[in-house]
Amino acid sequence: MVSVCLTAKADGTKLKPLIVFKILNEEFKSQCAVTTSGNAWMNEELTLTWVNKVLGAFSFNRRLAWDSYKCHMTDEVRKELKSINIDPVIIPGGCTKYIQAPDVSWNKPFKTRVTELYDQWLSEGVHNYTEGGNIKQFSTFNTKTLYFNIGSALVKT
Repeated sequence: MVSVCLTAKADGTKLKPLIVFKILNEEFKSQCAVTTSGNAWMNEELTLTWVNKVLGAFSFNRRLAWDSYKCHMTDEVRKELKSINIDPVIIPGGCTKYIQAPDVSWNKPFKTRVTELYDQWLSEGVHNYTEGGNIKQFSTFNTKTLYFNIGSALVKT
C-alpha cells in the first residue's frame, strides 16, 4: 500500500510529491519527499510532514484549498499552517470535484495510469507463484518504482 500526495501552486507549478510507504525507502529522497506509515494512509502526523517537507514556509499569506478529510482539520495542522503563513480553506464534502481541480486533472489520471501499469504487469510480467499456483503479490520494489515514476512524470508536466 502506498499513498501519494500531489501538490501545485496556483500558477500551476507542481511541487515535489510526498510518497508514503509502509517501509522507508531512501532511494527516492532526492526527487520527492518520502515518509512511512504503518498502513500508508494519511493521518495528522503525515499531514504535518507534508506541510513542512512539501509546502514549506512563505513570507506572505497563502491560501490552501483542500477537502474536509479529518486530518486536514485538526488543531495541530491548523496551528502549523498558521505558523508558516498558510490559511486553509476547507471544501465541503461533495464539492471537491468542482473546486479542487487536481482531484480531476491529476489524481484521476494518476490512478488510471497506476491501474493500467498494474494490469500490464499482470498480463505481460514475469511472475512468481505461490505453492497453490496463484501469482504472488506485486513486490514492494515494483510498487515503489511504479508510484515514483508516475508521480515524477506528473510533477514534470
